[in-house]
Formats: sequence, structure tokens, C-alpha cells
Amino acid sequence: MIAVLGVALMFLFSCGSSRKGSTGVSENVLQSGLSYETFSAKVTVTVGGMNVNATLRMKKDSFLFISVQPFAGVEVARVFVSDSEVCLVDRVNKRYSQFAIKEIPDYGELLGVGKLQAMFTDQLFLLREDDKAVSLSDFSVTQIASFWMLQYSDPKNRFSQEFTADEHYRVSNATLTSPHGLLRWEYSQPEPLDNGYMLPRKVTLTMSKSRDNGFSSYRNQQEITVYYKKIDLNKACSFSNPIPRGYEKVSVEELLSVLNNKR
Repeated sequence: MIAVLGVALMFLFSCGSSRKGSTGVSENVLQSGLSYETFSAKVTVTVGGMNVNATLRMKKDSFLFISVQPFAGVEVARVFVSDSEVCLVDRVNKRYSQFAIKEIPDYGELLGVGKLQAMFTDQLFLLREDDKAVSLSDFSVTQIASFWMLQYSDPKNRFSQEFTADEHYRVSNATLTSPHGLLRWEYSQPEPLDNGYMLPRKVTLTMSKSRDNGFSSYRNQQEITVYYKKIDLNKACSFSNPIPRGYEKVSVEELLSVLNNKR
């Protein structure tokens, strides 16, 4: 259960020639990903050999909602993320924690709900101060056979991002590397949605902490797999206050400690 919450908090990270800029393909290609207003999915999350059922709901560039339901119809935890705040709710113990997204350690100032949504829907995104649309000129680009390696380094040397994409700039895997650790995500098992768009049904995230506050050595590797069982696009989504009435507000550390003990 704690691993599902960790996904939201995380944000809540040769054969060709390397060059910056044009590859002969229009930069508009980078914006040709999945189009939706709302995204709803039944998912299975696997961590440490344990499977957990959950529901993921998103409104484009507005919010991301995860409901953890290990048993049919029984919600034990929920996560709500907007551009301004993160809310974690422990339904079992009737507690919650709420904090500004910019308070997330290391990269909170650079995070936004749209960037988290991009990770779940196989999109390119960059962690940076502005929220401008991602263009090809943002990357150092290397072509390897039919694939492209897109690399971005933060001007302040806080982190680097690397994406491997096909000729349509659909991402197959990506890595966020920093002195604090490494986050890698991979997409597999693409299947067509009702609108014909090929979306990977499986997202595998690997998280590692830095061993020596550097870029070369990592420890405490943890793998999380999210598998989409059913996806609905542009389905009406109604969301009430993510915090049920009468719940006690506690610190993030206290809430996560309780949830960790309940696994």
C-alpha cells in the first residue's frame, strides 16, 4: 500500500550522432500524444510480490486521484494531487495529511500534476521552472537505428532526464538521475484504446536512492508495476472533497508510518 502512495510522492525524478535541435521531424510530433479530458482506469499495482487493486482518475492538467482498493468496493487509502497540493488519506484509521506540492523534497518546485499525468500516459515531460510545451529543441538528440535518445540536463545541474522513443516519439523507457537517486520507468504491452491510440498497459517503475550523494552508486532499489486492466477516456468524473468529514490531520511521517505497518 505504501508503495502506491510513493508513486505519487516521487514527484511527489553507439550508433548515431548526437546533436541539439532539428532531426527533420516537426516539433509538433512531440505534442501528438494521447488526447483526453478525463482518464479513468482500473489498475493492479505489484510491489514486493504483492498485488493491490486501485483506481486511477485524472482530469487533464487539473488533478490526479488514486483510490487503493485491495478488496472489491473497500477503499483503504487515497491520494489526491493538484498543481497546488497533495492529500494522502488513510481510510482505515480515519487520518489524512495535506501539504503543498512545492514542499516535496528536492523537486517540489518543479513538479506539477501535468508532469505526473505524463508519466502515467507515456508522454514526454521535463522538470523545469516553466510549464512551456516540450519541444525537440529542448533535448540533445541521438538517433540509434529507428529509435531516438532524447537527453535533457537541468541548467543548475540538479538532475538529468533521458528518454528512449520510437519514430513517433512514443516513449519506451525513461530515466531521471540526480544526486539523490534514480527513477526509471518503462512501458510495455501496448494495446489500442477505443479511439485507436496505442497505449502501453504496463508501466514499471524502479526507484533507487543514492549511496554516496553522487551519480554513480545506488541502493535500496524498489520496483513497482502498474498494469491497466480497463481504461475509459472522457468519461464524466465527479470528485467530492478528498478528505472525509471527521478525519484527523496528522504529519506525513506519522501517516506513512501507520500505513507501512498495515502492509
